[in-house]
Amino acid sequence: MGHMPRKGHWYEGLEYGSNNTQLNPFFYGVTLELKPVQYTYQSDAISANTQLTKAYFDHYHKYSVEWEPPNDDGTDGYIKWYLDDKFLYGIRGDNLNLTNTEIPSEPMYLLINTAIASSWGFPKPCPDGCTCECYECGNPECVCGLPDGFCDNFPASFEIEYVRVYQAKNESNHHLGCSTESRPTAKFILGHTSDYVNKEEGQTIPLLTIRRGGGHCNANIECGYPTKGSCFEHRFCVCEDGFTGPRCLSHVGFDDDRPPVESLEIDMVFLSPALSGMFIIIALAFVTFVGIAVYRNRKLEIMFHQIPSSNGVIRHDGDLVMRRNGELVRVVRPGISYQKQLNPNPMTENKLSSVTYRVIDSRLLDE
Repeated sequence: MGHMPRKGHWYEGLEYGSNNTQLNPFFYGVTLELKPVQYTYQSDAISANTQLTKAYFDHYHKYSVEWEPPNDDGTDGYIKWYLDDKFLYGIRGDNLNLTNTEIPSEPMYLLINTAIASSWGFPKPCPDGCTCECYECGNPECVCGLPDGFCDNFPASFEIEYVRVYQAKNESNHHLGCSTESRPTAKFILGHTSDYVNKEEGQTIPLLTIRRGGGHCNANIECGYPTKGSCFEHRFCVCEDGFTGPRCLSHVGFDDDRPPVESLEIDMVFLSPALSGMFIIIALAFVTFVGIAVYRNRKLEIMFHQIPSSNGVIRHDGDLVMRRNGELVRVVRPGISYQKQLNPNPMTENKLSSVTYRVIDSRLLDE
């Protein structure tokens, strides 16, 4: 913690490209104590620091990383960092032999953000007279644990001119996709579904369907107007073609290299003949039950089929809205109405009132 590791007690052979890059002595070999205690773990975060000058905050600079995955047996591979095409820091696969680990080979995604944590650059130990239980600029009770001059940096922002990703062609170690053959992420999630759902909200599947439009709004600008969407009657967002999300702020994307459909497999080799026969009987019974349920539901669908819809028509709180000649209009579907005589007061039997009911589609009525 602030001191260089003793020789032989840390990874050897790490590459440093210049005198401005050194091992990060504040963030290696840290035991992260969490509750419950079984979540406590040893964090071997291999990282390095590069000193930046004021010029790096006034002009654009190019930051890049090269990631070469390891071989199938976990050997070789590397990660190298560059700043303005100059090498800064590198980790090779053989540098990790100390702990018998390897360069990452799992599918990953890019995350570019501003991260601020009290574990980096904050006074240690906590200054006298300060509890360091909270950190908040402008709050006298929470500002004492912040570094001197820290709050002068806010509000702060950074600009990204472009992000580019390149991948080598015809390289056996370079796999494309979120769930590859050697790292079947989808199969792992399928086998651990309960770990990837929000049980408190009653979620039963890991990934929910993306909601297209319908987000509450008061003005067109909240829905990305004029190119992405518009606010219909100051109530909810309606998306233009090519945009999605509750407020139409995201481009419609697709996976041009979708992973194969994966399923869990049960190895019957280790089951005895009796258990195998029982398993087959149970499976057949389950299939039969599902078949009967599907057949009954199909008959119900014939009797009570869904209201037909067409492209460009959406439903919101019982309303149907479609785009006609470039404008959003409310669709009033043919319905029926009838009156039911009610007696609001048994003491006045001769004074009857009526209540009118409006049904979206007569086919939903039970004949």
